[in-house]
Amino acid sequence: MATAAAPTPWSAWTTPLALFLAPAFALYLPHALVITLAVCALARLAECLWFRVVPQWRQPAVLLIMALALWALASATWAIQTKAAVEGAASLLGFGTLLLFSLDNGASLPEPARRRSFGAFFAGAMLATFLLLFEIISGGQLAAWFRGYDLSDNLQNELATRSLNRGVSFLGVISPLVALAAWRFFTGHRRLLALCATALGLACALSWGKDAVLLAGAGAVGCAVLVLAPNPWPKRFFSAAIISLVVLWPLLTLQLPGPQAIWEQWRAWPPSLQHRLFIWHFTAEHITEKPVLGWGMNSAKSIPGGDRDIDVGNDKGRLQWRALPLHPHNAILQWWLELGAVGASLAAALTILAATAICRLTSRVDRVTAAAVFGQICVISLLSFGAWQSWWLATMVFAVWLIRILVPLDQA
Repeated sequence: MATAAAPTPWSAWTTPLALFLAPAFALYLPHALVITLAVCALARLAECLWFRVVPQWRQPAVLLIMALALWALASATWAIQTKAAVEGAASLLGFGTLLLFSLDNGASLPEPARRRSFGAFFAGAMLATFLLLFEIISGGQLAAWFRGYDLSDNLQNELATRSLNRGVSFLGVISPLVALAAWRFFTGHRRLLALCATALGLACALSWGKDAVLLAGAGAVGCAVLVLAPNPWPKRFFSAAIISLVVLWPLLTLQLPGPQAIWEQWRAWPPSLQHRLFIWHFTAEHITEKPVLGWGMNSAKSIPGGDRDIDVGNDKGRLQWRALPLHPHNAILQWWLELGAVGASLAAALTILAATAICRLTSRVDRVTAAAVFGQICVISLLSFGAWQSWWLATMVFAVWLIRILVPLDQA
């Protein structure tokens, strides 16, 4: 079979549709992002088979994900729950495949299809923006209706609003790409209106997401400014920073005090962040028990003692903190806890590879945009969500796919 890129008669239409639907899916059906990627991957696979060509599979990022998946599969032999470890490894393998076909799709699309795709993506982002604006004004009416919650009940009201957090994170991550699409594909007063709509979307995400999204925005700005420095300094800084974080984070969190002392010393912090410090300390303690191999893929939810609740506070008010609720809410700690030094090294290498690829982009605008997306993903990965959650992995694949489609386009 040939190795040249296959034509894209089907992907030229499935790609714009997928990019239009993805932002709204992220708000209300975040797991549908995986299905959307899978449908596009199948369309690309069909094109490759029909035209008898081989996808460009020898890509370092894809190979590193496959290596990480194989290590996760090997960890099933000592994992607390073998089935969960095998499922996690299969999920990583699947996302490596989705990334492969997304990159191949992005590299093969002709320019008219690229422009159509980004136009559809911008329209989809605007639809999601106005849906989120309605949720803010109405207090989550659509989310409650969609999930069958009764907003008059306090608990169900909170569940309805929390259900949008993943979608808001998705919108925050893609916001730099939305801004670039607005700048490149509109002119004159239409460009100004598009940029204002983009700013509205970002304001809605910041309003809904509060602390986490604000910190992610700070990470975006920092990385965007960093890549403006002359080469090779950005690449060196990213590599050094990633290696330092992966090595030092478990060591630093191990030095944190006990839960009551955390509550007393950081009382000015939001309770969720105080709790997170305790979770990180508990995780770091268990990393030291199996530092090389880890506890096994998807073992965070089964770590001994992770399901116990600790009382903190004083006579005026008491809180209960779960030692390890499902996952550590920090990607680095989860790499170490489940896959040990070997898995953490592979994941760090993958992160450095992504940062290096961003630094190699020739267009300054593309480089700044991609770095802003990278910065947000890094901050959110360090503060929220599980490292292997399917919707979050799909978000990262979507971001890479969008950048791959965007980069070859000429400035408007």
